Amino acid sequence: MKYSFCIALLLVLAACSDGSPDVEVQRSVIPDVYRLPVSINDVMVALVNEAADPIWVAAWNQPDTAVEWRELERRAYQLELAGSLITYPGTGGLDEKWTAKPSWRKWSNQLRDSGAAAIAAVEARDSAQISRVGDQIVAVCEGCHSDFKLAFPTGGKFGELSPTSDDPN
Repeated sequence: MKYSFCIALLLVLAACSDGSPDVEVQRSVIPDVYRLPVSINDVMVALVNEAADPIWVAAWNQPDTAVEWRELERRAYQLELAGSLITYPGTGGLDEKWTAKPSWRKWSNQLRDSGAAAIAAVEARDSAQISRVGDQIVAVCEGCHSDFKLAFPTGGKFGELSPTSDDPN
């Protein structure tokens, strides 16, 4: 079925062209490089900080109710999503530089994978696994901050979460 669609699309495109080699075919409306509408720091503070803390806490204070488990699951999904989002540059002054580095993608992927592991641990209601995932999240966050943002963890965002506001990002 998908091959039929591709063939039909190619036929439509061919019919719209006069065949001359100097005719420029309209590019897709999807941009070549995706950009976040906010800085990577904003994603980290708004999603990662918000998602990681409840997962860490759940290691020693396990949820009791279905609602609490569902909230923890939502946080795990946020963490997985954030890992994927930060592979793209945003509006921050260092975003382009960071996302161009292979080590950035490695940390982003590990954050995404930690989120996926947290989802599995929550779905299994496995406290020991939640604890291991919490340790994994700490290692990923500390490793990435050591490589990219040691002195300014939140970049002055959201007041009490920030130890400093001197970060350019």
